[in-house]
Amino acid sequence: MSATMYQQSEQTGTMEVGTESIRRSAPQALVAKSEPRKQPKTVYRYQRRVLPLEGGRVLLRLNEAPRIALDPTSMECEVIGWDVKMPAHQAENLDQAMARRFLDLFSKSDAGTLDEREQQIWLSVLDQVDGRAFSIDRASPHYLEGTLVRRSPVCHVEWNDGHREKIDQHVAVALSSLNPGDSFGAYVKLGVENKILSIERLYII
Repeated sequence: MSATMYQQSEQTGTMEVGTESIRRSAPQALVAKSEPRKQPKTVYRYQRRVLPLEGGRVLLRLNEAPRIALDPTSMECEVIGWDVKMPAHQAENLDQAMARRFLDLFSKSDAGTLDEREQQIWLSVLDQVDGRAFSIDRASPHYLEGTLVRRSPVCHVEWNDGHREKIDQHVAVALSSLNPGDSFGAYVKLGVENKILSIERLYII
């Protein structure tokens, strides 16, 4: 009985050694097919720093060129930190995909509906964009009233709060129908440090 058990044990040991021998002598092609080696992703810079929104009326400015990771195995590219992925042959659509992703996260953040994963992505995106410039571009014009003090050689307006302001020539064109002394109301688009960017929808009052 013990001899039989010993023989079985010897046979088992021989089979294990044989299996190991077969594995070691397997052709390299067979090993490669059964255990494919994953190629590392290639990271490069996407040479775009401005993404148009709302038909270009609002511009999303990036602090630096975004990094794109290309997976050579799946031929899929991903915008790092944005959770935007697409096949490499559709890379010309990255602008639209990034703009949509930003608006999606912005809308959910404004509504307070971001889940935990989206919150992390949103924080990453905010680190990469000029949020202040976006807020200024997106802001609605303010209704203001004032009086045209003079139109040339430099246009000056005195607003109803008593503040007198020089208006850049390309903006002052909107006041070309007024005479000095005319009081008016208008929708005024403000930029950085409340600099007047445009005057529109003019009323004489």
